[in-house]
Amino acid sequence: MIRFDDVTKTYMRGQHPAVENLDIEFARGEFVFLVGASGSGKSTLMRMVLKEVTPTRGTVYVAGRDLSRIPSWKVPALRRDIGMVFQDFRLLPSKTAYQNIEFALAVIGTPRKVVRRLVPEILEMVGLEDKGKRLPHELSGGEQQRVAIARAYVNRPSILLADEPTGNLDPATAEGILDLLSEINERGTTVVMATHDRSAVDRMSRRVVEMVGGHVVRDEEQGTYETQAPVSVISGHLPDDSALREEGLPEDVEALAAGEVAPENEERADGATASSPAAEEPAASDVLEEDLIDDREAARDLEEYPFDEFDDDIAQDEEAGR
Repeated sequence: MIRFDDVTKTYMRGQHPAVENLDIEFARGEFVFLVGASGSGKSTLMRMVLKEVTPTRGTVYVAGRDLSRIPSWKVPALRRDIGMVFQDFRLLPSKTAYQNIEFALAVIGTPRKVVRRLVPEILEMVGLEDKGKRLPHELSGGEQQRVAIARAYVNRPSILLADEPTGNLDPATAEGILDLLSEINERGTTVVMATHDRSAVDRMSRRVVEMVGGHVVRDEEQGTYETQAPVSVISGHLPDDSALREEGLPEDVEALAAGEVAPENEERADGATASSPAAEEPAASDVLEEDLIDDREAARDLEEYPFDEFDDDIAQDEEAGR
């Protein structure tokens, strides 16, 4: 479904790559957690799937298509098959829950009759069948995220990318969001979720891919958030990832990440060991990656809401129980 073939992405000349020599594949129907410190390359990976950025070297395949061969005018069609969910929801504040979901269908020219069938169905699926007329500020954080998921899934995409979807939610609400994403996955959609939510990863027991300094250093089936492997930053076995982005992975850790066996605490050329404080490089200034961009965000600048002329009809339909 998604494959990275020796992919490297460097944003600025002289800067350490955001991802480097990336070889990984996500199969159709998988549920994968992407974990790692901030700036480890998770967002860049997602941006390349969306074709928001292009690799400096290597090839990205989505649904069997080489993204480098897709012209810019065909990118919107590609993104219609990829749903995107964000930590901060990104709902249209002046539109109701119904209209936020409806908008995702409007921008691709979905017939009104189909819209009137699909939106109530998806609202029911996410447990908000009685909240369609509420504005975002009238909904709780969990309800707003459910609307955002409904908007991302209403087109029934084959891939759903989720960037910290539980980051702003309390634990109980986060569990409900995870259950919803799991249900979507069970319906056949490939779900790739970037997260720092330890409890979510441990509870779900799905595939876990950890990135460090632009490299995949861990790929475990039924993994947990932390690991005993010495290649993990989030488990405290390597220094902060911001330093690694500037300096790159230590050579001995690169060998471990590549699957080569090296003794634990192997001595480095400078006399320090990989796990000793002396092995840590001075922290460099953090280079922040750009925020992910909703593939429909540009449509928000439209002067006219595509379905404004039909809002009264839709309201009447809702009241009539259609």
